Amino acid sequence: RETEPKPPDPGMPEPQWIKPGWVALVEVLRRIEEHKYHWPVGRTTFQKIAYVATREGLPTGLTYHRGSYGPFSAEVKGLTTRLVNNGIVRERRLGRMYEVATGPTFADARTAYAPDLTAWDQTLNKVTSLFVRTNTDEAELIATVLFAAGELRDRHRATPSEGDVLDEVMEWKQRRRPPLKKEKIASTIRNLAALGWLDVKPTEDLPLPQEELLDV
Repeated sequence: RETEPKPPDPGMPEPQWIKPGWVALVEVLRRIEEHKYHWPVGRTTFQKIAYVATREGLPTGLTYHRGSYGPFSAEVKGLTTRLVNNGIVRERRLGRMYEVATGPTFADARTAYAPDLTAWDQTLNKVTSLFVRTNTDEAELIATVLFAAGELRDRHRATPSEGDVLDEVMEWKQRRRPPLKKEKIASTIRNLAALGWLDVKPTEDLPLPQEELLDV
């Protein structure tokens, strides 16, 4: 369970304006940016980072529901605008997407909220490691699988199987264009379970990609 955040230094905006949990999300961006070969983080991926961080207990104040591209919170747009206006993040056009990156004042914010970031270090590392090498489509799929598994567990009050999660994601994404491949979803479910992100019962006939079956 995460510790209660401490008040920021007097030089920073008031907590109701810039919450410590929001600065923690930008700290994940910073840690991703430290890796030389990371994918650029766009608005969709930032949504998914915020979802997973919230799921892991960071006090972002965000609520999520099903969206076309996985779990979605309308509040992220306002959160991002506030961070941009305070220089904590910056956005720039990058091809067909908008990249979200650390801004010029983030170093000051990081110093002001250092006690909170230190308390949440383990969670921040865990979220960073999940997204550091994922592109937009992979980030969408990861968050979708986690959200679907959580809904199944809450709905049935029982541990779902890998197959149950696969079916739930397939039903959710049946209108997606381009459609998600069943083998890709199955592989994501199996990998998330192996990494400890998912508590699911194994399904023997999970339709994994051929190359993964050969490795078993």
